[in-house]
Amino acid sequence: MLVKILGVLDLVAAALLFALSFKLSIPSSILIFFIVILFLKGAFILTRSIASAFDLFAAIVLLSSLYFTIPKILLIIAAILLLQKGFLSIIS
Repeated sequence: MLVKILGVLDLVAAALLFALSFKLSIPSSILIFFIVILFLKGAFILTRSIASAFDLFAAIVLLSSLYFTIPKILLIIAAILLLQKGFLSIIS
């Protein structure tokens, strides 16, 4: 059950990344919430899981988007990685 909840969080974070790629304005409090969630999930990179590296990458991209203009391709790549990870978590 927890895996499915975390999968939904990945899907929402992917939607946020897609929204940022289309220059939509998202409140920083929502972004910070998902940055923290993704960093915590990414902390499991110590288990040598590539999926945790995706979380960490997406968190870094989201954090950077608070301060800089991120190239659209990076936002889309991070969104696709989270999208596939979230989808696989839900169907598993």
